[in-house]
Amino acid sequence: MLDRAFGWIGEIFQTLMKLIPWLVIVPATHAGVAFVRGHRIKEWRPGLHWYWPVATTYKLMVMVRQTQLVQTRVVMTSDMKTVMVGALVTYYVDDVVQAVAKIADLPSDIMERSQGAIFTEISRHTLGEIQSDRGDFSRKLTERVGDALNGYGVQVLQTQLTEFAPCRAIAINGHAAVGQYALWTGM
Repeated sequence: MLDRAFGWIGEIFQTLMKLIPWLVIVPATHAGVAFVRGHRIKEWRPGLHWYWPVATTYKLMVMVRQTQLVQTRVVMTSDMKTVMVGALVTYYVDDVVQAVAKIADLPSDIMERSQGAIFTEISRHTLGEIQSDRGDFSRKLTERVGDALNGYGVQVLQTQLTEFAPCRAIAINGHAAVGQYALWTGM
């Protein structure tokens, strides 16, 4: 019984604390976005910011150089060779409002959009073209990924292949059946 009373008093205290303005420190490596009354977007640069918890929520984001690993996948080059491709995208956030207020999950979107741009660029070249001048190809990848992420509030510094090797791809459908008999793949 006493626990319920203390819990109730704690909830009242927390509600009252939302009526008092709070101070938020935004570090030099971050920026933030405040959502005033849920709809007005206000950008916070590094420094001290007051906000009223009852009417404002906020989100901070790292603005400095970051990397996003692009998962390894199998893709086909223009000369019909299958290759395993993995990449690393280096970027920084240059517009916190675009990155926070317009996109739900920035790292996931960066990976998805980068992956599409990288695979498209690889499919336009032969294996020999890619291997002959890796530096030039990395510059092309960086440009394509930058174009794909235009409007996301980030600037792409570099895109580099972390894995790139010829391979053989075998597709196995684990739900194969012939008539009423299921096939066993041994895996």
